[in-house]
Amino acid sequence: MLSTLTNRRAELVIWHLTDSALPTGGFAHSAGLETYVLAEDIIDAEGYGRWLHGYLRQASYNEALAVKFAVELQKSELDDATKRQLLVELDQLAHACQTPKEVRTSMNSMGKRWSRVAAIVAPEDHLVTEYVAAINARELKGNPGIAAGLVLGAHGVDVEDAVAAYLMQMANSMTQNAIRAIPLGQDAGQRVLVGAYEAIEQAIEMTMRHQTSDFGVAAPRLEVAQMAHEALHSRMFMS
Repeated sequence: MLSTLTNRRAELVIWHLTDSALPTGGFAHSAGLETYVLAEDIIDAEGYGRWLHGYLRQASYNEALAVKFAVELQKSELDDATKRQLLVELDQLAHACQTPKEVRTSMNSMGKRWSRVAAIVAPEDHLVTEYVAAINARELKGNPGIAAGLVLGAHGVDVEDAVAAYLMQMANSMTQNAIRAIPLGQDAGQRVLVGAYEAIEQAIEMTMRHQTSDFGVAAPRLEVAQMAHEALHSRMFMS
């Protein structure tokens, strides 16, 4: 897939942004995984692997789709005013599609952090700097997929490559959380990640087919788990 990249800088940006340490604070959110773990619906690597595959497919309707739209906006030949308006609408749509309260909060928090990273990586790009400024001014809510898409697009990364990079980052980050929560061994976590390659490829294909009308399509059981997390008696994660 990296064969579509046009320069070494774009490769470096992808490697930078797919680090499991990004976004800062991602280790505090389980996206509802902790609810499954405490209910003993997930007790081992096999169970987590199944959950991760569903989580990645769900992302094709949400965060990964936000990446796609943000890269397409970044690469479009529209005038700056129109781009800014479409960015506002995309941020509003992404926020409105997040039904569970904790998910909205975590997405806003990580969106803010991702936007700051984006502004460091692409400080001369107008859309990137305007996005972080609008979030800091509380004019926009912030979404990590949008911020990632803007910075990847600013460096010339192809839409499909950007979606692939973001999905891999999601799998990497969530697996580090699963290693602590279930818990899993490091080797087991790595085997789950390798087993998720096919699911990531499927999620990429799904994302590339989705349009605006698909944004926010939900997996009901995952959303219920995310809502239930708020009422758990003891929690390791914020969401």
